[in-house]
Amino acid sequence: MMQPVGRPRKAGLEAALILAAEELVLEHGFSAVSVEAVAARAGTSRPAFYRRFSGVPALIFALLAQRFEITLDVDFDFGNLRLDLEAIQHEQAGLFGDPLIARSLAGFLDCLHGDSELRSVFVEQFLGPRRAAVGIIIDRAARRGEIPPCPDVEWICDLLTGPVVLRVVMPGLAALDESFISHTVASALSALDYQTPEGATLFVAGTHRPYAGP
Repeated sequence: MMQPVGRPRKAGLEAALILAAEELVLEHGFSAVSVEAVAARAGTSRPAFYRRFSGVPALIFALLAQRFEITLDVDFDFGNLRLDLEAIQHEQAGLFGDPLIARSLAGFLDCLHGDSELRSVFVEQFLGPRRAAVGIIIDRAARRGEIPPCPDVEWICDLLTGPVVLRVVMPGLAALDESFISHTVASALSALDYQTPEGATLFVAGTHRPYAGP
């Protein structure tokens, strides 16, 4: 991408702006992140900010991209659908439960309503790989005969991710603990018409209690 004509960019300033945004989010929440506040903390100016980012949403996306893996190179294959989905949910709980995402997600998602380009990038690069991983796991389970072919993988993704996002953005709800993971996976298994493999004994996540089925 061509750089705009003008003064050369100050080395390290983009990183300083991202760090300033991270500090403001963790200290005061998403509402504290403004162009003025970020520029002041980074020791720069509004024009310098806008030479690097189109606005606060683009800055927050850059922050999330830098602090977290944007693409998920996942190959959860424990030979059993329930265990594979539990691994996915542990990854999602760890990601969305991180204080940086927990304190910025609601405000960032609200900003995406007015920025279709950034929204598409976020869905494709941040959510897309995780949803694709679920599709791979479901297809593999169907080929093993654990479930019938699934006509609506997107709905299963919603069943898994939706409750995670709700608990992160809604204050006062219970934590993303082992019980939460177990229940969300059980809901997905029920929707998939999952059958426990013959002779197999599965256990509820985080316990030694046999799993009785969804």
